[in-house]
Amino acid sequence: MAAAGLDADGRRESNGTLSEYEPLLPDGHAPDLYRTISHASGAAEHHNGSADDVEAADELHDDKPRAAGVYTTLSVLLLGVFVSQTDQSFVMATYGAVSSEFDDLSSGSWLISAYILAQCVAQPLYGKMADIYGRKACLQASYILFAIGTAGSGLGQSMAQVVAGRAIQGAGGAGMVSMVSIVITDLVPLHEVATLWSYVNILQTTGRSCGGFLGGLLTQTLGWRWAFLIQVPPVVLAIVLVQWRLKLPTKHAAVETTKWEKLKRVDFVGAFFLCYTIFAACFALDVGGQKLPWNSPVIIGILVSGVVSAVLFVVSAKRVKEPIFPLRLIMHYDTATSYLIVLLQVMVQMSLMMSVPLYFQATKHADTAAAGAYLIPAFVGNSLGGLLAGYWIRKTGRYKYPTVLAPILSVGCMLLCLLRWNGDTSVWESLYIFPGGFATGMISSSAFVGMAAGVHESDIAVAGSGMYLFFSIGAVAGASAGSSTYQIGLKSGLEEALQGVKGSDRILHRLLDDIRYLWTISEGLRQRVMPAYVMSFHRVMWLNLACSALSLLVGVVTRQNKLGKK
Repeated sequence: MAAAGLDADGRRESNGTLSEYEPLLPDGHAPDLYRTISHASGAAEHHNGSADDVEAADELHDDKPRAAGVYTTLSVLLLGVFVSQTDQSFVMATYGAVSSEFDDLSSGSWLISAYILAQCVAQPLYGKMADIYGRKACLQASYILFAIGTAGSGLGQSMAQVVAGRAIQGAGGAGMVSMVSIVITDLVPLHEVATLWSYVNILQTTGRSCGGFLGGLLTQTLGWRWAFLIQVPPVVLAIVLVQWRLKLPTKHAAVETTKWEKLKRVDFVGAFFLCYTIFAACFALDVGGQKLPWNSPVIIGILVSGVVSAVLFVVSAKRVKEPIFPLRLIMHYDTATSYLIVLLQVMVQMSLMMSVPLYFQATKHADTAAAGAYLIPAFVGNSLGGLLAGYWIRKTGRYKYPTVLAPILSVGCMLLCLLRWNGDTSVWESLYIFPGGFATGMISSSAFVGMAAGVHESDIAVAGSGMYLFFSIGAVAGASAGSSTYQIGLKSGLEEALQGVKGSDRILHRLLDDIRYLWTISEGLRQRVMPAYVMSFHRVMWLNLACSALSLLVGVVTRQNKLGKK
């Protein structure tokens, strides 16, 4: 068939395989070959697709290495994925210990926010850079950035230096994960991507599950600095494996544009405005009401500048030929609902992950390793939820059911935590966070399929990049809002509990800055202030409950488009 040779633009190799430099977005000359997930959806009104499109795409991909070749390629990438995911959960469980060493517990959320904020900026750029410099070069660049950032965090002598290292880590981590989706999309038909990605998600979840426990254990034994530094050797090994084992098609000779001309297509201005908009929102959430009052000129100024930046991003996106993120996708019904439900569910998951270790450190005197282990049920639920949702969708072709069921489970999780986690939580009751993780896993599969089934074939790749972006934005918002809600509630509760106590101001500041100080005070005073910690955790659960309820409403109005089946 015609697809097996080189197309009119020289984008396909003579044996039918994708060029390493081939853009993710189809050029519009042969869109049928890319539309393998839905041939009868609402997007069909934009293009005359048919069932033959799926068959054509399958025939195209049959020319590629299907079994051993695909998994050999993935095995090279999975080490980097595992390390990056392990690092994220490690910081969730240990950021309290890191920030407490610098007597700045209230700024601990920036260890997570800085990483994810950098992800938000870098993720849209990796796709463009992969088109210019190739998949392998971008992978190696992401590993190098991650290694530099990890070493910088481990060697940092101040909170600012550690946070800066985390930002560099985030820029690298964005490529370590997003490039996997690019390569998978290159190797298999789109309607198989969700199934294959569910297996990768298991490895991601394994990394997240191990990270909290291993990071906490290393922090307890060797110190948190070595918990960072010990990640550098595996990343160096990943760089070597990518150079040695990763075999991707090389660039075809027929290329009409230079690298400089392609580089000029990257919307750096839009990326800057998008970055600053997210930064302004997160900064206000993290600092407002804690270190500075909400009516402070600094907070007002950062919020106003954030709004201006958002407007400039919109203006820039309308004027440039290839915006970093097309605004029309936000206005599309199926992408809008998918993005919103992902945003809300990830917010819930992230704030839950941040508050659970603090809850058990306060109420159970759990060390860092034990506090991280309490997160395992949620991570296991995330893995199972994604796997079962992917299986259900592949067998039935219906993705709306898991999209609605997931927020229901999330609501149940928050209610159980509100009703049963009152300071004396048993081991069995600690499993109540399992449904919350299960819900996030289901959404990660069903929302992507719902988005891809509703958009035009030429928009699938950029819409998918937007999905990753909203995952990251949701994580930033969840980390900042969860931490802010917790700290504001804790400060209010402690001020009330410490009324009339001698030296209350000094005790208050120590309790707010170092969670370990709680277990150095007298038993009577600890019992007096303990309800403040439980109450602040409940405030986060109420926030999560509201987001879960809103997510349920979005799930109910999500459209079910028909999926093409192989």
